[in-house]
Amino acid sequence: MPNSMRAPRRRVALAAAATVLPGALAACAAAALPLSALIAQVSPGAIAGRVADTAGAALPNVVVFVRGTRLGTTTDAEGRFRITAVPAGDYVLVARRVGYAGDSAAITVAAGGTASRDLRLRSSTATLAGVVVRASPRLSETREAALVRRDTAANIVTTLSGDDIRALPNANAAEAAARMPGVSTERDEGEGKFVQVRGTEPRLSNVTIDGAHVPGTEAGNRIPKLDAIPSDLLGAVEISKTLTADMDADAIGGSVNLVTKTPEGRPRGYLAVQGGQQSQLDAKQGQTSFTYGGRFGAEERLGVLVGASYDRNNRSIQDLEGGWGVDNNGNSYPVEWDQRDYVYGRTRAGGGGAIDYRFSGGSTAFLRGLYSDFRNFGTRYRYDLATDGSPPAAPSGMDGVGTGTVLTREVSNRTPIEHLFGFVAGGRVPAGRLEVDYAGNFSGTRQSVSNYRFNDFSYAGADGQGVPLVYDASNINTPRYRFANPADSAASLNANNYALTNYSINSGLATGRDDGGQINALLHYAFGGNGIDHPSTFKFGAKIRDEHKDYVNTSTSYAYNGASPAPTVAQLLSSFTDPNYYGSVAPGFSLGPVPAVGAVARFEDANPGLFKTTTNAVRDQVGSFGGTETVYSGYGMNTTDFGPLRVNLGLRLEATHSSYTGNVATQPVDASGNKGAYVITAVPGSQHYVDLFPSAQLRYALDAESNVRFAITRAIARPNYIDLAPHLQGDVCASCATNFNNLTSGNPNLKPQHAWAYDLLGEHYLPGAGILSGGLFYKQITDFIYLRNFVYNGPVSDFQGYYGRQPENGGNGHLAGAEFQYTQRLLFLPGALGGLGVDVNWTHVESRVSLLGDTATTAATLGHPVVTRHAQLARQAPNVANLGLTYDLGRVSARASYQYQGASIYSYGDGTRTASGDTYFYPHGQVDASIIANVTPLVSLQLQGLNLNDEIFGFYQGAPGATYSIQRETYGRSFIIGVKYGFGGR
Repeated sequence: MPNSMRAPRRRVALAAAATVLPGALAACAAAALPLSALIAQVSPGAIAGRVADTAGAALPNVVVFVRGTRLGTTTDAEGRFRITAVPAGDYVLVARRVGYAGDSAAITVAAGGTASRDLRLRSSTATLAGVVVRASPRLSETREAALVRRDTAANIVTTLSGDDIRALPNANAAEAAARMPGVSTERDEGEGKFVQVRGTEPRLSNVTIDGAHVPGTEAGNRIPKLDAIPSDLLGAVEISKTLTADMDADAIGGSVNLVTKTPEGRPRGYLAVQGGQQSQLDAKQGQTSFTYGGRFGAEERLGVLVGASYDRNNRSIQDLEGGWGVDNNGNSYPVEWDQRDYVYGRTRAGGGGAIDYRFSGGSTAFLRGLYSDFRNFGTRYRYDLATDGSPPAAPSGMDGVGTGTVLTREVSNRTPIEHLFGFVAGGRVPAGRLEVDYAGNFSGTRQSVSNYRFNDFSYAGADGQGVPLVYDASNINTPRYRFANPADSAASLNANNYALTNYSINSGLATGRDDGGQINALLHYAFGGNGIDHPSTFKFGAKIRDEHKDYVNTSTSYAYNGASPAPTVAQLLSSFTDPNYYGSVAPGFSLGPVPAVGAVARFEDANPGLFKTTTNAVRDQVGSFGGTETVYSGYGMNTTDFGPLRVNLGLRLEATHSSYTGNVATQPVDASGNKGAYVITAVPGSQHYVDLFPSAQLRYALDAESNVRFAITRAIARPNYIDLAPHLQGDVCASCATNFNNLTSGNPNLKPQHAWAYDLLGEHYLPGAGILSGGLFYKQITDFIYLRNFVYNGPVSDFQGYYGRQPENGGNGHLAGAEFQYTQRLLFLPGALGGLGVDVNWTHVESRVSLLGDTATTAATLGHPVVTRHAQLARQAPNVANLGLTYDLGRVSARASYQYQGASIYSYGDGTRTASGDTYFYPHGQVDASIIANVTPLVSLQLQGLNLNDEIFGFYQGAPGATYSIQRETYGRSFIIGVKYGFGGR
């Protein structure tokens, strides 16, 4: 059998969503009716059968295809398969699966009939059968299926199976994706939040659910927060690192596809319950999940699957956030110690499912998707010590005295609620050698914050002028402080000294919605001459994607009016204490007494006359915006097999039409020079452009288990809506004026980024669902977008002279890297050692982008002649790795994993090795583990350990080797035990 015919590409209908632009899905359905009539006239046949091993046991996820055509499918959990739309004639039927020798058989298909044939596969390694773990039903979410998807894809794609997702403590979709080669996450509050592919920031990747684009969650962003999605709702995660012409082009880093579970085989399901505890403050955790589905009816034409998951994660976070100054000699010195203790009750709930029907003529129709609700509620206790910022007398900057220190004890309640959903509806209609699929999608995100209240109690010393602090900054990760005299030290712990000064209530709503529809046609044909036919397909189609993004910012603020003595922390004291605050990192820091969030809010609400409003409605209005973007696309793509060489060539056209509205505040002046009230004006804007995206992908089969792939592709990254809209957002305060991170402004002149990508990959499939792969990649990026510093000069007078940041197109850049993966079960080892395995991947990335030189954090350089400096790409960690040890034998399956992500730039400063330098994520290396024992074929027990090495998360300013800490969080270790009960099936 020719190598090129060893595994056909699995044809999966491109995802879209359950609801389309008005009438689009109905139109597609109507168009399908005459095609159905055409099918009845063509009357193709079908092939059905079952694939088993030499012992007669069913083999799922076997690729079964008709040699010389693109017709094929994969077997279900019982090893059964059915291939439809097969023209009448004589064929050779082929079955292949990684780890087994292939099988083939001659078969004749009659018009309108079904030909039956069973196939047997022989293990390619004698000991393979000895390491199969018999567990509860897994709904075809196996590693074998993931490798088949990777092996047969036209592009470079990595797939993480549902089994692997649930083998380690992956609470959400981002945590699961980070186990894959070349993938890292941006973390928040101890969990992964955004996915980063091959050293690119989250904005440079596209996130889809079953192929349908999902809009961003946070205000103005394009990327959804994946910590909202329970991992148990997923059947797989696919990362496409190169793009074919039938994929959306907005994926410079890659395309992240969250694949929902699919109903296959006899109806069956499972119920899983977990419970555990975090070592820090003994916070309790728990999760419950349920899935049931399969195919119904005598011919199993109807498929139905439903699933749900709920988890409660009571989480403790201890955090120390520092502030730094830089003197005229370039010495860095600490000016603030912000000590924070978070007590969270995070709940994540979601549900999903699928329903499909397979008609007798070969047509299909489906609806699938998921919905999630994430409530990140919690209380933050804060003890802040902020000096007046004056540089110390000590020339070294390592020790000195901070003067005018104001002490603040604050309590706040966090109330964000996030919703994310994505639904796809469509179908497929075969007509001889032509297949037509159509789909519509409806997806969206929503992030709301209400009554997010901050309450400040301050103490500025007995004389009200602040207190002096003596500090030691020899350890720039955790600089120490102490009070200059014992009286101030005692006063700092006296709750009677802290009086309520002000409070604020933040509210806001960010919404995103994406409606779309598409239709594709796939033509099977033979290309060649001189009696040699090369199996080929030509695919073409059109798509529309209509996205809406809006953000409304509302906040109110109040100051104590001084009409009577303000209440103190002692009068509104919380019972919360944390005697071990930050003890695992830097013993000696103390949180002290803190106010009670409920008691403070009740006092404020009951005494409105004691407060005067300081609300800035203008600031709220100019911080709000709206935007829409419609992308019309069409493509053509041809795939041809020339013996062992498969060539995929395509061209995609995307026409982008975006519009946005921001708000600008102006203050009219009368003839006498008197300023009037602010006038808020809505300022619209738009962008329209057309792009072509060619792609070429080659796959050469060295043998039945080895491929070499090469690809050249082009992609785009459009600016965030909040970056385009002429908005202005920030806080008004004395310390805010010189903080570049406080004030942000939009830039309607931004251009999208583009990139050419070059990829080379070799892969060899090993017995026992293993793989050895390695490759190189290179990306050329133009019109790189970054935040550039500026000084605001109006027209909003409140911000006059403030330092701020706005997005700009810089110069060009590039990214180059190498990627390696090795996964193998060590089946050749004797006895119980044969259950051992390794699962490792490593990615090294180097990058360079051009920045305009005035990104300094002092105003002195602003306005000077622009020079160029070079830096790493934002979010690009030089090394990303997963090192795993596995064990699978008999009833036991165990995993231990070390996940590492190197330091990377979060935002740009002046590039120096001082506290004015770039802001970095700390490197992060975390150890997780899991062991599953299958007590019976239907019952399994699981013990999980999360963050066993108690790793720290945080940020620093400066450069690697000069780490001036601005945030260091600890979470402790988590231990979780669970039980899973499977039911149904055989």
